[in-house]
Amino acid sequence: MNFIFVKQSYNSKLFKFLFLIFLFLFFNIIVINFLTNKKLDLTKDNLYTVSANTKSIIKNLNEPISIKLFFSNSLSKELAQVRDYEKRVRELLVSYEKISNNNINIEIIDPKPFTDQEDLANVYGIQGLQLNEEGEKFYFGAVFSNSVDDTTIIPFFELDREQFLEYDLTKTIYNLANTTKPNVGLISGLPLVGRVNNFQGQAQYEEPFYIYQTLNEFFNVVDLTLEVTTIPDNIDQLLIIHPKNLNDETLYAIDQFVMSGKGVTFFIDPFSEFDNNLSKPEEEKDFSSSNLSKIFTSWGFDVKPGMIAGDIVNGRKVSLGNANNQKIVTYVLWLAIQENLLSKKDIVTANLDYVFLKSAGSIENLKTNNSLLIEPLVSTSEDAMLIERYKMQFRADPEQLLKEFQSENKNYILGARIKGKFNSAFTLEDLKKINIDVNDHINKIEKANIILYADTDLLSDNTWISKQDMFGRNSITAIADNGRMVVNSIESMSGGKNLIGLRGRGTSNRPFLVIEDLQKKAELSFREKQMSLQNELQITEDKLKKIQENNTNSAVSKTSEQNIAIEDFQNKIFSIRKQLREVQRQLNADIDQLESNIKLINIWLMPFIVIILYYIIKYIAEKKRREFYKKIGRIEN
Repeated sequence: MNFIFVKQSYNSKLFKFLFLIFLFLFFNIIVINFLTNKKLDLTKDNLYTVSANTKSIIKNLNEPISIKLFFSNSLSKELAQVRDYEKRVRELLVSYEKISNNNINIEIIDPKPFTDQEDLANVYGIQGLQLNEEGEKFYFGAVFSNSVDDTTIIPFFELDREQFLEYDLTKTIYNLANTTKPNVGLISGLPLVGRVNNFQGQAQYEEPFYIYQTLNEFFNVVDLTLEVTTIPDNIDQLLIIHPKNLNDETLYAIDQFVMSGKGVTFFIDPFSEFDNNLSKPEEEKDFSSSNLSKIFTSWGFDVKPGMIAGDIVNGRKVSLGNANNQKIVTYVLWLAIQENLLSKKDIVTANLDYVFLKSAGSIENLKTNNSLLIEPLVSTSEDAMLIERYKMQFRADPEQLLKEFQSENKNYILGARIKGKFNSAFTLEDLKKINIDVNDHINKIEKANIILYADTDLLSDNTWISKQDMFGRNSITAIADNGRMVVNSIESMSGGKNLIGLRGRGTSNRPFLVIEDLQKKAELSFREKQMSLQNELQITEDKLKKIQENNTNSAVSKTSEQNIAIEDFQNKIFSIRKQLREVQRQLNADIDQLESNIKLINIWLMPFIVIILYYIIKYIAEKKRREFYKKIGRIEN
């Protein structure tokens, strides 16, 4: 009887324990996922979590936004990576809808082949990718519209834009809810807006920079250059280009604009070639560079005064001499920066291929601001050095600069996004000197966000566009991405603090880095073997050529030597190919072994953990049972 009582008590405890486990699982699976729709985001970059900046924008929408998401679900079964990306897009948009206070409405459409839905996708301009000869097309795009039928189309969600997905979606929605162009205040020491130039007693009008015309397509550019003492409240951001000898009132206005949290894009230049060429030959030239050191140094950085960045790897090739005595040399101060030196993590430069700079300076961290974060957008290669400005003030000698070049084995920053806590550059004593009311003074900003380029020549027409006369009209072709970089910079600063605070995330498709590293090492080895093979081929061909040119030997002797050379060449080819196969075999073996280990972990690790947990729970339960029996036995005794 006691035994039955003990067994029932034990079973009752075991039942309670299992019931608690069941309740725990029920709460996690049913309550969390289905009732509250809350999810735990364990991805490295919080890919599935809406940022606080986006939440603020979406919650404060005052305009209804309609979103049509086109996705060929029925044709995507074999496209696992695209399906994962679509899930992220869809879940992000659904999250937007839930926090929008009914201002966002989402419709998901599967444009099946040869249906009205496919016709609708084509009408909107959604890009269809043909899958087969039957004409079936795959669609993955979206249409955004507001209450007055303004429409923005994303023709296709490109996988290489995944890290900027939240920015792209939020920016699109923000622009549709705020249809007026942002006001950009311009302060420029260069004639960006055009000017009248008195040349030889005759007034000639110089057209505005093409970049100025481009900016006006996207923004309302307001020229504030003349006597800036205050910046109007309706200015959303500033564009400051080659400022020289600004008075304290203007510097203070810029300082306070940054302190207010608004965006500013700076172009500062230790040596502006465009500005230098404006002076007449007979005039004494003013080599004063852009100067904002007073405020920059107080924030913890500066453009290194009087020093120009040279890069022997990315230097532009230039032609020297006349037609009869022409030579091509590398001009280390004209930098053709390729995509590998443009940041892929920032929206400004992520999709650029090439930018061109002339006599650019270098941005330096003064190490006086612990919160300062300088994120490079444009950099030199490591084969770079800083060159003193005086060497090119009057007339640069590309050949001499090349001879004197000594790499400092350091990447210099030519353009950067700069963040951190900034203190105002002006003290209370400074304010008294310029008669500023201290009550309106902003002393600091916790999260400043500005963009700085150490070059202004990248803005001039002859640096990045080509003009051709086509029947009396200029046909303009961009030969570098300078214009896109400038527009992207200003656009990334528009939309207030929330859009400025948005940045790229990671991607949901994270490669096996160890496998990639193995592949890279093997590819490097292959390249070395290929070079060796080419060298052997060249040596053998030279040897054969010499034999053929040698007329002193007999035909038999030549043939014999040729045969020996050919046989030697074939043996070498055979040996190298064998080595290539061995490298490939070893590469495949290493990768296969690594992949097998990963599969083994994925297949057996979880069951193994479950089994271990089972035995741990069983051990604890047995221990409790024995303690319980022992306790009952004592009571009986």
